[in-house]
Amino acid sequence: MIVITNTILIKEGHGQAVAERFANAKGVQDMPGFVRMEVWLGKSKEAEAEELKVSTVWEDEASFKNWTQSESFRASHRGAGGSKDVLLGSTLNQYELVVSPLNAAE
Repeated sequence: MIVITNTILIKEGHGQAVAERFANAKGVQDMPGFVRMEVWLGKSKEAEAEELKVSTVWEDEASFKNWTQSESFRASHRGAGGSKDVLLGSTLNQYELVVSPLNAAE
């Protein structure tokens, strides 16, 4: 299992509005291998900025790659340019699940 985190730096005061775009996410939940998505909003260590962390959990890396190459992915990202004036940057990271209380006894 993997998690992909997209950490988006946003001008202060605009984080909630950008986060709401993810509340209406369409398509990703129907992709094979998709497990869940969580969107977290917090204060950035950067001055005058908020940090939005979008985490998607996938059964494997191939499932995530299939999502990024799908028409559903392209459709879900159309119109994202409307937030460009408040976006300050982003980073994408991938992690593999190695320990979890739920699977520790296995």
